[in-house]
Amino acid sequence: MNPTTKPTTNLNENLAAYKTYAAGEGIDLDRFVERGGRLLGAKSFSALPGGLAAFREKINPLRSAHPRLRRQLEFLASFFESAPTNLPEHVRNETAFALLYAVQDNDLLPDDMPDVGHVDDAAVTEIVLTRHAGIFERHCAAHDIEWAALKPEIQH
Repeated sequence: MNPTTKPTTNLNENLAAYKTYAAGEGIDLDRFVERGGRLLGAKSFSALPGGLAAFREKINPLRSAHPRLRRQLEFLASFFESAPTNLPEHVRNETAFALLYAVQDNDLLPDDMPDVGHVDDAAVTEIVLTRHAGIFERHCAAHDIEWAALKPEIQH
């Protein structure tokens, strides 16, 4: 599957096909996020049953084991909900990709894998936060959110 292909209606098929493509090419997580955002698009977030409420319920168990990841994902969900209409499409799409990726049961590292199951979710989230740090930092300043508690720990 070509990663620039337009999204189909089945989100799970899109992610499965894209993961197969990424595995065949070798994993460059920055490209994975960029192309995943293009593949899914922001409208694909509606594919999550129950929308953002279901997303929040699904990430709630991260509260104790992975509090930083949970805070970052909650921030991205809130940002996605309140993002300005003039937000660049690739920022909106990559934010949606990170959110959708984090709640997929079948991702690069299964979430139930002891000690490492959320490493890929954290990496994708950190990459999105890094790629668009300026936009997210300005959003935090405008909404009295502490960026320092969310900003990525990885250097891009």
